[in-house]
Amino acid sequence: MAASPKPRIAFLGECMVELYHRPGDEAGVMRRTVGGDTLNAAVYCRRALGDTGAAEVHYVTRVGDDAFGLEIPGFIEAEDVRTDHVEIAKGETTGLYAISRDDEGERSFSYWRSASAARRLFTDGRDEALEAELESFDGLVYSGISLAILSPEGRERLLALAERMKAAGRIVAFDGNYRPRLWASKEEAAETIARAHARASLSLPGLDDEQVLYADADAQGAVQRLLKLGATSAIVKSGGDPALLGDASGLREVAGVKAPRIVDTTSAGDSFNGAALAALVSGASLEEAARAGHRMASAVIGEYGAIVPREATWWAQGPRES
Repeated sequence: MAASPKPRIAFLGECMVELYHRPGDEAGVMRRTVGGDTLNAAVYCRRALGDTGAAEVHYVTRVGDDAFGLEIPGFIEAEDVRTDHVEIAKGETTGLYAISRDDEGERSFSYWRSASAARRLFTDGRDEALEAELESFDGLVYSGISLAILSPEGRERLLALAERMKAAGRIVAFDGNYRPRLWASKEEAAETIARAHARASLSLPGLDDEQVLYADADAQGAVQRLLKLGATSAIVKSGGDPALLGDASGLREVAGVKAPRIVDTTSAGDSFNGAALAALVSGASLEEAARAGHRMASAVIGEYGAIVPREATWWAQGPRES
């Protein structure tokens, strides 16, 4: 009997060149790598799957044909993430961001992305074949940043794709990931992000973002609001504190995992998302998925950069390993 095809999960968004200074380096020295919220999540999802081969992880974006953009597909492929849908856009440019950190590892970002090639996904009648192909995938993962960078047409087409995939019983995972500078107004962001949560089979926001946009009193209020909007299930993250889960069976907490050290919180939420999704496609429960997410995030924040060394996160037996 032929083996069943592996589930295919598409992570969609913008990947950029990342610049960061590592303590101990000479003043003014910036290291260069690649990052972006949904790319980070895709990489940690694939790492969390380990040798199980339980799913194919794909990344969907557009990059420029500048020197930086031409390097990105190779970087992604080195993580065993598929790049079939990474378009190198002729004559366009790749986004860039720099990370600054305070003494507790909390980070702030400076961006150069206004002309990023990823902003033209699903715009001007483009990418109809891509939409049709993604609709046949088993999962779609995107974020508030994915929506924020797109044109109004692009946002509507992405939301419609998510709605069709959810209706067909696919995994549609969404993290609000609110970045004020990317939106024309807080009201526009709140309305658009709420529409995306309503189209999610799994909402994965951070509590701080939800409180800024919707003034939720606590995680319970956030989860209840997300389920009322139409999300099938939700995991609301609160840093190292317990995550609150909700679905048709009710609400419950999953305790965090104490990090051995905290040097850089970049990608904490992204890595949580990636590991949680790896667990779910491997047959885990929502609780097991949250535990996998906590475990991954606790390792990632002990290293520098959005995508940390593989040996810090690679799980040979997959995300259900004890």
